[in-house]
Formats: sequence, structure tokens, C-alpha cells
Amino acid sequence: MKILFITQLTEKTTIPINDTVSDSLLLGLKEIYPMDVVDFPGAWYMDKNEVKKRNYEYKNNFWGNGFTYYDIISDYQQVDRNNILNKINNNYFDFIIFGSIKCSKKFLDEAISSTSKLIFIDGDDDTIIDTDVLKYGIYFKRELIFNDYKNVFPINCCVPKKKIIKKINDKPTNLLAPLIPYRKKTYIYDNEKDYYKMWQNSIFGFTYSPNGWWETVRYYEMMMNGCIPLIQNLEKCPKKTLTKLPKKKLINITNKYSWILNQNFPTKIYKKKFLSVKKFILYFQTLFHKKYNAKSFILDFPEINVIREELLEYIKNNNTSETMATDVIKISKNFFSSSGQK
Repeated sequence: MKILFITQLTEKTTIPINDTVSDSLLLGLKEIYPMDVVDFPGAWYMDKNEVKKRNYEYKNNFWGNGFTYYDIISDYQQVDRNNILNKINNNYFDFIIFGSIKCSKKFLDEAISSTSKLIFIDGDDDTIIDTDVLKYGIYFKRELIFNDYKNVFPINCCVPKKKIIKKINDKPTNLLAPLIPYRKKTYIYDNEKDYYKMWQNSIFGFTYSPNGWWETVRYYEMMMNGCIPLIQNLEKCPKKTLTKLPKKKLINITNKYSWILNQNFPTKIYKKKFLSVKKFILYFQTLFHKKYNAKSFILDFPEINVIREELLEYIKNNNTSETMATDVIKISKNFFSSSGQK
């Protein structure tokens, strides 16, 4: 199978340079079809050697400082990116994937005129579908709120399988992870190893949907390191969003154990929109109750390590870049086969 993957890179590409959904899909495709995927323009920023050669810095130039995805691919110089336009015109590719359709429509007209099957990926932080391209192929949308189209499907973040720990740390030191979303002074991790270790040493991680959008890599980074995400208001998440996350299980976990958050003064962990009088009352009430640390919590609630292992196993089976790429290709093949589209 021959796949052309149009990356988000254009002459107008600005910092940050990466697109998590697009990049993780490209990674998965290269894992499954190592000899058959051509990324164009080349995703040099995913090749650690190429980044080093260009004297480019991950920090401040990437969402997430370049953690999780950007040191795995090493084939940038080996991929043949010559004569791409001629290959499109000669129907060389089975699939042409626009990895970030709202960022780059490079070769779109030529792709439409070819017999290649077109896949559009939309990982943007919005709920808007680019209806102009819908009639030309299949569309995968992150933050999918409703779906009136037979050729639009949800897509999630995912993580590389090789980055997922084999088993949990059953003696963590933190009841609640020290990194709190949008509290910048808690963002102290300059390298991936220390960042992962922080999650591995934590039973729970406090988190919520950023800026009103539900999807974030943080959920998966927590789970793949054995940390349980306590996602605020997850029960309000639209049905078609976060479809690969075990939402029901995580909602039940949050309902059962989120009382541990009351041990922290509310303004230290909650963004303003989550603050309430009730949270302050609950905090002051906990001053008269037993205060837990990681060790005492596991002694009183030994089932928690079982839950952590279950979530780790779930992400291994459902949330890897390889699984994501497999699903996208499978869904696309079924759609084109049943719809009769080119």
C-alpha cells in the first residue's frame, strides 16, 4: 500500500511546529507500513537526529516540549520525496492523507483529480468541520460534537507503544501529581524522563479539558505511566469526543476518589471557573479528618493499584499510535468500499 501523508508544514508554519493528532497518526502509519509512507513536506521535526542537525530546540518550539512523539522516527533522509506531483498525477498512491487539513491543502486539486482515496485529518482545537472537502473523501475530526455526515468519524490522541511502561510503580510517593494544569510554576520538567517519572510516582493526576476543548495528550501520558487522571466534568463530554478514552470507568473513578482533592487548598489546584464555596467548605472539613499520603492511601484502598494496572492495560490495547493508524485505514477502507467513492 502506497500512502502520501501531507504534513501541516507550509511556508507560513509558525511556532509551535507540531500537530499532535497528525504527528501521532504519521508515527503509527510508519510503524505499520515502514516502507510505504511518504511524508511531504518531510516531518523533519519528528526525527531526533534531524532536529539536532538543524540545531533546533524542542523547548518552546513544540507543544509539550517535544515529549512522547518526537524522538522515534529516524527515516527522514531515507524517504524518497522526489516527483511527488508526478506520482499524484499518475495515481501512484493508494491513499493521500491530509494530516492537518485546515493547515495545509497542498496538492489538494491534483489529489482530487487522481484515483487515490483521500483522507482528511482535523485535529484542531475547534468543533468546525471543513465541509468544502467532505465530498472528496473521508474526514476524521477531533472534538466532534455532533455528526450529520456519513463520512465524518471521530479521532483521538494516542501514544507510542514503546513509551508505555510495562507495569505500574506499586509504591508511588505522590497521592496527587505535583503538575497542575495551567499552574505554570508546576511545569518544571525539562526532559521527558523526569516528566514521566513524576506521573509514575503519582497515584492520581488532576486535570480538565483545556480552554473548553476536551482532548489533550496529558490524559494518555498519565495513564501510560500508571497515573489515574481525575478529569473534571468528564460526564459532560460529548458522546463523539474522546471516544477511545474509557470515559465511563474514569467518571466512576473520579466520583469515588475525587474527595482526595479536598486535601488541597482549592486555589492551588482549581482554575477560577472550577472554584465554588462548596470546595472551600470541603477543604476546611478535611482538616478534621485523616489526611492521606500515597502510602497510607494504598494501605486503606489497596484496590487502587489494580485500577492503575487496568488503565495501563487499556491504553496498551486501545490508545497506541499503531492502533490509531490501523483504525483510520480500516474505517477508510470500509467506507470507500461501501460508499462506492473512488
